Amino acid sequence: MSLNLEQSYNMDGDPLDMVEACLEHAGWEHQREDDAAIQCIAQTRWGEMGALIASRREPPALHFTITLDLKPTAARSNAIAKLVLMANERLWLGHFDYWVEDSVLLFRHTLPLLDRVEPEAGEIRAVMAAATDAVNMFVPAFNFVIWAGKTPEEAIDAAMFETDGEA
Repeated sequence: MSLNLEQSYNMDGDPLDMVEACLEHAGWEHQREDDAAIQCIAQTRWGEMGALIASRREPPALHFTITLDLKPTAARSNAIAKLVLMANERLWLGHFDYWVEDSVLLFRHTLPLLDRVEPEAGEIRAVMAAATDAVNMFVPAFNFVIWAGKTPEEAIDAAMFETDGEA
């Protein structure tokens, strides 16, 4: 049995309108690029990070991305990739990606919008919260690996201990 994702419905509206309303309510600076994307500034414990919310028509979806303000080094790419896997095991929503060729670490999540025009405000707020929580929790671990030369295991243990200590 296969799913038919090809069927299209004529649903006028713009899913980014609800995203803009949630960004405004949260106080995140943002700018609409065009009909398909909003650039914004995510407020995290570790400073402001660039974010992009892109809308796709077929299949209909919203894609959230926060680019971590880190400078991954090629020499540590294997350790960074392992840490990404370890961090992702601990996330309930979204995931980290490491784009080796571009030397970019980012958090991503996609909301499918099949059979509807826009997401619920609660869905957007949940993704924003999950993204900032993940960044707040794991940026120190990525820095431990990139700059302090720690192993992924040492870095994740330190990040989890620090997070547990602040609860």
